[in-house]
Amino acid sequence: MHRYDLFTLELFIAVVEEQSIAAAAERAHIAASAISRRISELEAMLGTELLVRHSKGIDLTEAGAALLHHARTIHGSVAVMDAELRDFASGLRGLIRVSANKSAIMESLPMELAGFLALHPLIRIDLEEGISPDIVQRVASNQADLGIFGGNIPAPGLQIVPYRRDELVVVLPPGHVLSGRASIAFADLLDHDFVCLERGSSIETLCRRAAEDLGGEIRVRVRVGSFEGQLRIIENGLGIGIVPRQVFEGQMRQTGLTALALEDPWRMRPLNIGLRDHASLSRPARRLVAYLSQPSPAQPSPNATAACPTGASCGGAPSLRSSPPQAPD
Repeated sequence: MHRYDLFTLELFIAVVEEQSIAAAAERAHIAASAISRRISELEAMLGTELLVRHSKGIDLTEAGAALLHHARTIHGSVAVMDAELRDFASGLRGLIRVSANKSAIMESLPMELAGFLALHPLIRIDLEEGISPDIVQRVASNQADLGIFGGNIPAPGLQIVPYRRDELVVVLPPGHVLSGRASIAFADLLDHDFVCLERGSSIETLCRRAAEDLGGEIRVRVRVGSFEGQLRIIENGLGIGIVPRQVFEGQMRQTGLTALALEDPWRMRPLNIGLRDHASLSRPARRLVAYLSQPSPAQPSPNATAACPTGASCGGAPSLRSSPPQAPD
């Protein structure tokens, strides 16, 4: 490949299309003698004539016709390559590695990613589910570009963009003794068995700390790996659970499960986007952060004053704050 000069091939195409070295020189803004010299050097390198020059212009030899075919193919491939690489440079093409917790994946994130990809069809997203502490570690160790996790989980060293807020509710099996109430305090749940997600998940951590603040602990009867499994276990009477309202309403409308409002202030849980450094993100990843930090139709902007966590800079652009160093949960 190093034997061939792309500009010489381009000039050769121009000569054939213009049927004149002089016209090709005018088109390429180069001296006609320079084109003649380049083509002569190409013929010498190949050991065969490419053009037959005469008073009315030029004719292609068989070797010249073969070269023209390949030169046009190469020229087209280079144009496609150039356009594709420009897409990468402009942020229109690329891969974004996203790690998100179960709540985000079960709530608004899939719909928002679909909307983003509809606007940017050349961008690919590698989405991985995990529990919040693991997500923080993936982002910190550069295994993910962005992480979406519960705002109650420490994220030392990461920059934080407020994402969404969800409401946690108490889910009861059919006929449970607490059924019929409109709301309940978490303290009144500690005498009942719980069905929880994995240890370390954002919601499990919230419940465990809330119980410790009350001088008690949650009685975990069953742990499961998904909201679907959690709700199925609750449906069969093996305990109660704390679940995002949107997950409950989206998954179990046809069952006999009951959802009670929690009276505790921590029921409104922030979800955050975590990243190592906004300035060093790829352009596609920065586009995604900007898209996800917009307000959703169902709730106010995560950057609005009422929803802005302590320490965040609220405003129209994605709000970044650094998570203070804390011991891992």
